[in-house]
Amino acid sequence: MKFPLLARMKTGFAAALAALFMLPVLALAQTNPTTSAKPAAPANVGVAKAELQPPTANDSGVVRMPDGRLVAPEIARIIARGELIVAVMSRDTVPFVYEVNGKLVGVDIELAQQISDELKVPIRFDRSAKTYDEVVELVAMGRADLGVSKLARTLKRAKYVLFSDPYMRLEHSLLINRLAFASVARDQSVAQAVRNFNGKISVLAGSAWEEFARRNFIKATIVPYPTWATAVEAVKKGEVVAAYRDAIEVRTIMQSDPTLALTLRTVSFSDLESILCVMVGPRDFVLQSFVNEIIANQPEKLTVNGLLKRMK
Repeated sequence: MKFPLLARMKTGFAAALAALFMLPVLALAQTNPTTSAKPAAPANVGVAKAELQPPTANDSGVVRMPDGRLVAPEIARIIARGELIVAVMSRDTVPFVYEVNGKLVGVDIELAQQISDELKVPIRFDRSAKTYDEVVELVAMGRADLGVSKLARTLKRAKYVLFSDPYMRLEHSLLINRLAFASVARDQSVAQAVRNFNGKISVLAGSAWEEFARRNFIKATIVPYPTWATAVEAVKKGEVVAAYRDAIEVRTIMQSDPTLALTLRTVSFSDLESILCVMVGPRDFVLQSFVNEIIANQPEKLTVNGLLKRMK
């Protein structure tokens, strides 16, 4: 079932982004950011650093590289270091970031690899982050150039990183325990009960869904769980009335076991979207534009149905 939430649930996201553009241009870094190594890392995590001559900067901040190229300071930083560092989640997030035969693959990995190829430097993935928020924090603190892992833009994250243009949009969905929901809804319609929802909702801790839930279900009790699997299990057991995440994750649960339709149901919202972006450092405006150009020239737009087919 799909229906819009009340207009009061909308937020002025553009205003939060505007403040970021008052930050000064980043000076050229002369040292490498430190990253945490993960034991038994996939084959494409970690590469040898190239040896390049130091670039020179002019008064405008634009840098001329030894080969004659003119680049912005953040691009020069990456080239001088000899690698692009991309932060990703330590846990697999199929089909965006996951490991196959010791190698990282997925939609986000392919996008990161395109960026690396266009910069003409090797790529290194930092998988030290335990949560989605930690991936974003690595970028904010300068320990990674970019962050990917099915990351959504939020007001919280807008305070300390830049977002690329969206490369995919996912509808918000609820996975609902039928019996528990009936006790909350009483004589209300499904639409009314969802709008006035005051039960317990499980979300994935350290993800954008904590913010989304508190903003869109102001009367509900939000219960963070360490993994999506435990959040879903809480719904099945009736510990919470519903779990809140995107359409891919909710549909995948229902498709994994058709018998769940007897005890669970789904509700999707046509006017609420999780907008997926690449996370960029707070002063790396040219790098942000570079990533945007790569996204704009993608030959095929990502869709929920296309990703679900890819997961089979």
